[in-house]
Amino acid sequence: MQAAAGSALLWSPYSRAAKPGRGHNAYFAQLNELLKQQGPGHPVLVLDQARMDRNIRRLVESVGKQKQYRIVVKSLPSVPLLQHVMQRSRSQALMVFHQPFLNAVAAAFPAADVLMGKPMPVSAARTFYRKLHNTGAARRFDPGRQLQWLIDSPERLQQYLQLARQLGVTMGVNFEIDVGLRRGGLTEPEQLSAALQVIAANPRHLRMRGLMGYEAHLTGMQASLQHPAVQAVLAAYRGFVQRLQQAGLDPAALTLNGAGSHTLKIYERDHTMNDLAAGSGVVMPTDFDTHHLAAHEPAVFIATPILKRYTGNPFTDQAPENMRRLYYIYGGYWKARMVSPDLVGDTIYQSTNQSPIATSQKIDLQVDDYMFLRPTQSEFVLLQFGDLLAVADGQLTGRWPVFHQTG
Repeated sequence: MQAAAGSALLWSPYSRAAKPGRGHNAYFAQLNELLKQQGPGHPVLVLDQARMDRNIRRLVESVGKQKQYRIVVKSLPSVPLLQHVMQRSRSQALMVFHQPFLNAVAAAFPAADVLMGKPMPVSAARTFYRKLHNTGAARRFDPGRQLQWLIDSPERLQQYLQLARQLGVTMGVNFEIDVGLRRGGLTEPEQLSAALQVIAANPRHLRMRGLMGYEAHLTGMQASLQHPAVQAVLAAYRGFVQRLQQAGLDPAALTLNGAGSHTLKIYERDHTMNDLAAGSGVVMPTDFDTHHLAAHEPAVFIATPILKRYTGNPFTDQAPENMRRLYYIYGGYWKARMVSPDLVGDTIYQSTNQSPIATSQKIDLQVDDYMFLRPTQSEFVLLQFGDLLAVADGQLTGRWPVFHQTG
């Protein structure tokens, strides 16, 4: 067989030392058989409930009984999935990053305590109130009591004040503070003092609800509570808390939010913050294989059927040993990494239609078998496949719809 034109460019990046890889282990072999019998026949997201439950327990144990665990909606974008996590964690606290998701949450979870995870354009806030009233959800969800809008600047505070006056509502506000990430927010406690004066002058329209200090720059440091970078974060946060106390406010009555899946475990013995957020640590995409999540288990997988199988590599007769069998899978080019079968030379080229996957001849899968990938993140990838398939004990337990990106 002659090498196809351009084939060197296609497969030479994978010309490493030959390693045969492995086929499905017992876990993925069981998932493969389940999906062949009950799956939809197209790429799908699979959620392992038992693994999720263990991950939820680990997060809740790290948060402890004196703090609140806040569930990050963008990382778990499905009402049934959120219901599951809320029930297992016994938390009604949610963090939302997208206006359509906010309206969906208000409708689905009328008892929820919602904190926005990023500052919204004032037009998005206006859209939320309009849709809340148009759908009738305002009869059950009270945004003045249950919703905290994130404010990152004096200018945005004035925009929200004007909107609250126009709509005749009270808006709860939580201030984003910069504790070292350098991604916006109030940088000095003096700015908070000025903002509190605006709130005090407008009690009918603004209500102080708390602070949010995100510290993702700590990710990857394997930092303990005593690490200088952590201590710098906490010192900055405490400076803003002291300013609240000076203004006569009780910090314990406010939401003092921080952390994320990567860093939540750091604060097990610290009480500067009383509200810690995490979402991806529940399902564990590959970007979250970090130090403080080492005990967590991968619980979400893309499962995709094999459409075609070639014994031999049709591109060249000189492929390395680990690329002498070729499969084409249904779809591809996702933010994901192959996890089963365990490969060395994986995709020859990327395609969103039919991706070619090269393996050794020791990997013996058939057409209609499934291959499994771990998403690198959850917040975008979980929205790409329609209903999520929940599985437990080798059985399909539910089909969980995901949120719509618009609406």
